[in-house]
Amino acid sequence: MFRLLPTAIAALTGVLMGAGPAAAADANARMTYDVYVGGVRMLEVTSGVSLASDRYDVGLSAHVVGVAAAFSDWHSNVQSSGALDGARVRPARNVVERINGDDARTTTITFLGGGRMDVDIVPRKKPKREQTIPPEQLVHAVDPLSGVVSILQALRLGTEACKGQVPVFDGRRLYRADLADGGTVTLQKSDLGLYGGSALRCTASLTPVVGDFNFGDERRSPRPTEYFQRSSRTSEQRVVDTWLASPGAGLPAVPVRIQSDSPWGLVVVHLRAVVAGAS
Repeated sequence: MFRLLPTAIAALTGVLMGAGPAAAADANARMTYDVYVGGVRMLEVTSGVSLASDRYDVGLSAHVVGVAAAFSDWHSNVQSSGALDGARVRPARNVVERINGDDARTTTITFLGGGRMDVDIVPRKKPKREQTIPPEQLVHAVDPLSGVVSILQALRLGTEACKGQVPVFDGRRLYRADLADGGTVTLQKSDLGLYGGSALRCTASLTPVVGDFNFGDERRSPRPTEYFQRSSRTSEQRVVDTWLASPGAGLPAVPVRIQSDSPWGLVVVHLRAVVAGAS
């Protein structure tokens, strides 16, 4: 169930390869989100993003809350950094740490350029393998958090923020994200969230391409398991809607709500708090 969080985040990934450089002030914000599954609050997420003129840093920390915390102490920390070239995001490093009791795993992706990746998983169940996904499939790939940065950077520069396709790589799996701009809509404020008002609606369809889609082991399988919901659109696709807006004066545009179906019920991520400042 806890893998729903990176799924939702990955769905924010934007493709902005053709945009030219533009000037913009540095943008920094720290956010707190609540994740509800089937109407029950399951996760609390804190996130910080820092966008400078030529580089970015973004972090995320999540842990279980409420009823789920009685059965698990799962938590996760994610960090991504890289360069900004106008609206183009060039990831350099992504680190994902997941801890559940005595079971901990850290995955580090180092982007070497030209679709070459160094992926280090600690602890590793098997000897380290050479890159198994062809570099040509990963040339423009971004990690999920860097994908979030790409869409926020586009909004910051006033360019198209939700259009096209982009490959998303999480260290073991490659997805294709198809983005559709739903236009500016009025988002009704929820009692569970901070924001109501004008927002950009971005719909992302994530389709598995290649990699290990069986969680909990190191087997290679062409079939995704719980990562993707069963839907009438396609059995191997996850569709996620995200609303983005500036939640207050002096604050950059951030995700204010994320929503997707799942095998466990509707997943809704609400922005609960946000402040300006370095992450």
